[in-house]
Parts: sequence; C-alpha cells; structure tokens
Amino acid sequence: MAFLRVENKKSGKYLRIVESYRDESGISRHRILYTLGKLEDYTPEELKRIGSKLYELGGGDLKDLLEITTGEKARFNYGYFQVFSKALSHYKLPRLFGQIGSKHKLGFDLQNAVLLMILERLQDPCSKRSSYFNQNEYLGIEKVELQHLYRSLDKLADYNKAIQKQIYQTGRDLFNQQLDVVFYDVTTLYFESELEQEGALRQKGFSKDGKIGTTQILFCLLIDRDKQPIGYQVFKGDTFEGHTFEKAVKDLKKDYQINQVIVVADRGMLSKNNLDVTTESGYEFIVGERLKKLPGSLQDFLLDLKNYHGEWSYSDHEDQLVMVRYATIEYQGRVIIGTYSAKRAKKDAHDRAEKLQTAETLLSRPELLSKKAGRFYLKKQGSQTYQLDQEKIKRDERFDGFLAIATNNKSLSVSETLEQYKHLYKIEHTFRTFKSHLETRPMFHWTDKRIEGHICLCYLSYTLLNFTLLKLEKAGFKTTEGKLRKLLDKMQVSLVEQQDKNYFLRSAASEEETDFQQKLGLKSLPSVLNVASLNQYL
Repeated sequence: MAFLRVENKKSGKYLRIVESYRDESGISRHRILYTLGKLEDYTPEELKRIGSKLYELGGGDLKDLLEITTGEKARFNYGYFQVFSKALSHYKLPRLFGQIGSKHKLGFDLQNAVLLMILERLQDPCSKRSSYFNQNEYLGIEKVELQHLYRSLDKLADYNKAIQKQIYQTGRDLFNQQLDVVFYDVTTLYFESELEQEGALRQKGFSKDGKIGTTQILFCLLIDRDKQPIGYQVFKGDTFEGHTFEKAVKDLKKDYQINQVIVVADRGMLSKNNLDVTTESGYEFIVGERLKKLPGSLQDFLLDLKNYHGEWSYSDHEDQLVMVRYATIEYQGRVIIGTYSAKRAKKDAHDRAEKLQTAETLLSRPELLSKKAGRFYLKKQGSQTYQLDQEKIKRDERFDGFLAIATNNKSLSVSETLEQYKHLYKIEHTFRTFKSHLETRPMFHWTDKRIEGHICLCYLSYTLLNFTLLKLEKAGFKTTEGKLRKLLDKMQVSLVEQQDKNYFLRSAASEEETDFQQKLGLKSLPSVLNVASLNQYL
C-alpha cells in the first residue's frame, strides 16, 4: 500500500511517496517510490491542488472534501475569456483601446466593453442589450453599463481603420508570413427592414442572400491564404460589386504600403478599369474570366478540347481527386487559361436540369415570370405567353464543364496559377463564418455609425476566432468553429462557500481540453481554486 510521508532531514522536510510491503521473511518494510522534493518548495495552493487531485483519483467528491453545505452560489464560463482575451493581447489591441479611452476620457474600460461583446458574438450571438444582461456569465469581465456598449460601438466605427491596420501589421508578425497573395470578394448583409434613407448605407440592391425587398449593405473583404484578415470596406447596399475593387486595391497601396502582391478575385471584379488599376499599382492579378463575353474566335479556341493539352488535379471537399485539363491563349495583355473538368460538366448539366424543371412549373403561372423568364430558359411569345428558349439551352450546353481564368503574372506556372485561384473558396468560407457562426446579419442597427461599429465588432470577433483556429492547427490540434464553441462552453467553474471563504470548483477537464490549453499556451485551472488566485490563470 502506498502513502504520503514527510521525512525530517537536516537539510529540511522532504515529501515522499512510500510503499508498505512484506519481505520474503514476512517482515513489514517501507520503500520509497518517488521523491517529490522539499516541502517548502511547494506553496499551500500547490499542496491543496495535489491533495485534491489525489482525492479525486481515489473516487472522492471534492464537495465532501471541502465539507461544502451551502451548495453552488454561482456558475461562470472561463473558457471564452481565457482564450480570446489572450488572442486580443496577441494583436496588441488592449494598448490601442487604452489610447482611445484616454484620448476621449471615456470614463469606462473600452477594452472590457468590447471584449464582452466579442465573447457574446463568439459564444451565442445576440443583441447588445442581451449582451448587457448576459455579462455575469463570464469570469474575467468587469461590470459594464448598457450605454457603454453602445458608446463602444461608436468608437469602433470611428477607429475601424486603425483597428484594421493594427490587426494586419501584428498578424504578419504573429505567424512570420510574407504577404504574396490576397483574396478579394464581396457579399451582402441584410436588415429586417425595407425602409431606405437617401444617402445612407442601408439601401435596396441585388442580394447575394436571395433577400428581395430588404435593405442591405455591401461588405468587401481581403484575406490571405490562411484566411487571416487584411482589411474590409463597407459600401451602400445599391453599389455594384465591381465598383468596389478599385478602392480596395488603392487602399492596399496607400494604407498598408504593400508594393508587390497578386490579387485573386472572381469574375465579378473583371473589368478593364479594375485590371488597369491593379497593374498601375504594381500588382498582379488572377481573376475569373467571363468566357461567354469573349470574342467568338477565342470562345471557339477555348471550347475545343483538342486544344487542351495540359493536365492539373486537386482534391475536392470530399477528398476525391478531380482531373482538370487546360489550354492557354494570350488576349489584350493577359493570359487566359481555359479549364475543363468532367465533374464540373456534370454539375452544370444538373443545375440546368433543375432550372428547366422550375421552368415547367412557372409556365403554368406566367404572371410570376416577368422578371425571371431569362433565368429559367424561357422567352416571351406575345403578351402573356412563354415558351422554352431552345437556342439558349443549346448555347449553355456548349459551356458545360468549362471555366476561364485571366492573369498577367509571368512567374507562376499554369498549375500554380490554378492552385491560387482554387483558394478563392476560402473567402467564401470566411463569409459563411461571418453570416452563420457570428450571425452578422440580419442587422438591427439603423444609423451608419452603429452599422459600421457592428461590422467592426464582427471583424474583430472573426480575427480572434481565426487566429485561435490557425494557432491550434499549426500546433497539430485540428478542430472546427462549432467544435471549438462546444469545447469552450464546457469550461466552467462554480463559486462555492466554505467556512466563510469563497472557492471556485472547476468542471471536470477532459484530455482534449487540457491538450487544447497547452497548445494555446494557457494554464489549466486546478480543481479547487482560491478566488484570490484566479487572475494568474486568466
């Protein structure tokens, strides 16, 4: 049987794990299994932690050990604060928030208020008013007044450019990466309102969410290959997405002093002006080409598989190998890469078949077709009669499986160019995070400043989330946004009282949680923690 023993020596008291046994003669003896060192080398808190762990391993209940009879006084989540307050510090944002607070003599802790809203956005997105009522759920957050949350949004709006620069500059340093490729795209974020105000951000326009009649804004984003944010812009909801590209490229040059980079974007950004602005800034581009808009002679070349002599492959989201054939041709100072894959051809045919099926349904209700006919291969015959446009169907069939890309880059091979363009899906995933995980929309703010503050808040939340996921991935701990949220939800402590003293009892920590904290360089909370010792773990 093993037990703990304190041995007195001339040099001090020593803590040892000793085992009792009987020798061959049946005589009871002791032998040392492990020496824990000098007793004075341990703090009382560390000894309590060791004792608590041994008691737990023996099947004991810590509540019995502490003789707690008052029960649980309160319960808090410590995971979100522990993880994301450290991520915030990595970007040196507390210093920036402190400077803003001092400059405007705010009278409240701007960092604390912003962090509360970030934690709420990452844990369970809700209104700022709800965040105010939920603040007591988080360990580490000081009390915040509701008016301070709204004033914090205003400061985020005022200083969004400074915040973006700070994130960009420290983001490069954190992972020691050189920025050589940026990905640009635009999406729409809608409001639960149809009310427009002249000159305001909220306007009706083409919705990428399929929301008809609601007001919206355009949200334009730049990220790198690791989905780290570089910057964003907000435009009026009725702005054509192609007109946002010029400002984004010019700001890269002016705000970040980026001299050489390849800008990757989809075909919505393809225009002569946009390409000219890119090259005039000293940048290179890889953009989707509008194959159907090219001259007939180029179409004939790019739609003839006899010209497709190159091959490239990639793994899709199901880890299936996809073979792609390609051909190249020069046109107006850029190289056009035509690609063809059987998988894409199958998808194009399937999508068209679905539209034709919808067309058959719509033919019975012509009053619904005035603005939709062309989308579903229908053409108008007379005042109220429609029929299938067979010529358009045949024209579209010709393009099944084909996709064109344009570039002015001279150093990358065709395969490398295609690989970079393929990574454009990452910005689509990023938009999905903004819209679904962070629930950036629908928005319920009505003034331009509050809208801009809300977008900056969501940008901050995304930055900290992506930083955490990226750091875990590089440390060999792969997880997802949803799994990370579930893991953090379980990181809780209960506040209990025993003999007029308050203690925190930590929820049982899984091996995954302990590994997760180690990968992020965080301290694991002991099973029992004195309230006064809390700050050294958060």
